[in-house]
Amino acid sequence: MSEDVQQASAAPANIRRERRRGSAAASLGTIAEYFDLTVYAYLAVVISPVFFPGNDPTASLLATLAVFATAYFMRPIGGIVFGRIGDRFGRKRAMVASIIMMGLATIAMAALPSYAAIGVLAPVLLVVARLFQGLSAGGEIGGAMTYVFELFGPGRRGMGAAFVVLGGIVGNAAAAIAVAVMSALTTAEQMQTWGWRVALLLGLPLLLLCLWMRTRISDTPEFTEAARRGETARSPLREVLRTHPKALLKLLGLAIAQNAGGYIVLTYVGIHLITVGGYDRTTVSWLSAGVILFTGLILTPLSGLLVDRFGVMRILATGLIMTALIAYPALTLMTGSGLAVAAVAYVLLVLGIPLVQTANAALFPSLFETRVRMTGLSFAFNIASVIAGGTAAYIATWLIRATGDARSPAYFVIAATLIGIATLTTVRTAGRD
Repeated sequence: MSEDVQQASAAPANIRRERRRGSAAASLGTIAEYFDLTVYAYLAVVISPVFFPGNDPTASLLATLAVFATAYFMRPIGGIVFGRIGDRFGRKRAMVASIIMMGLATIAMAALPSYAAIGVLAPVLLVVARLFQGLSAGGEIGGAMTYVFELFGPGRRGMGAAFVVLGGIVGNAAAAIAVAVMSALTTAEQMQTWGWRVALLLGLPLLLLCLWMRTRISDTPEFTEAARRGETARSPLREVLRTHPKALLKLLGLAIAQNAGGYIVLTYVGIHLITVGGYDRTTVSWLSAGVILFTGLILTPLSGLLVDRFGVMRILATGLIMTALIAYPALTLMTGSGLAVAAVAYVLLVLGIPLVQTANAALFPSLFETRVRMTGLSFAFNIASVIAGGTAAYIATWLIRATGDARSPAYFVIAATLIGIATLTTVRTAGRD
């Protein structure tokens, strides 16, 4: 075989190897970050009296969920900070930094003393730890989406996006499994005393593995070439606000729909089944993990294939319409019809979510130029996370308390999804390839 032929055959193999390593590092990081970010939600019922003791369990739960939401108010700032690092100094550096910050914040949270031990300082420190978690998460999803988008070429970006989405799904499912295992192995008193701390720390080995993997990957060829030419932005946020305002608004509208549906499933449905449906916490934790993991493992790769086969626009529209149509009947079936029916309703509610998430993950990076891509994506996506993501469980709980209607969270999902559908009509193209 000639030298030219050997080089030609080696190049695709090198590209495939880089794609495998890069997508694994991005996916593992998303698993670790989303585990740490959302395990708190699964523990909300347990730790609410630890940090917010009182005679009204609902008020304590609302306070705990409000702290959960505070992390999301830091995410746009994290998007700006890590987006600047990613657009100026490389996607790899931003992804490594976000993992380190999340690990330190989670360790600090697991070590926090209770309200009984130090009084009001306990919930204050809890808020601080959540703020740093939110800052880290603000850089994670934009960095992972950007890295994978630039690593995979046209015609394969649906599958590349699926790796990132799958990481978030597995991370959330792993959080539910961790809480279920700890609940099964401990008494209610033990879980409230120390079990929740162990559950928080179960994601630490995965964080360390991801950190090791991310230090071994290369930056994307697209960013490397832009840096070589001196085409990186000096002030990415200022530039993206000036040059891509329509792209930011389109991403915001679509991400609001994605976050509302996704976070109702990930952070609220379990609470709903426990507090409204009256089902056992351990059973609900296993059910949540099973539904999210099973549907995610099947539907997310399938969604990636469908995006590459039929295009972003069709798959995104299908997912949004499915979510809007299923939300109300699904929540109706979750109350008073038995656990088996509730489980079926849970599955139905999840069906459209991977389609929306995967299509958006392939679409969002294409809306921005390389020089401002990570900043634009991270900033707009995280604002949507504040509006409709971290607040989803709080809004749903508040709606039921205010209206007395256990199905009222569905109205929130439907309204957000309609925003996404309206926004989609303004997106004329899949963006830049």
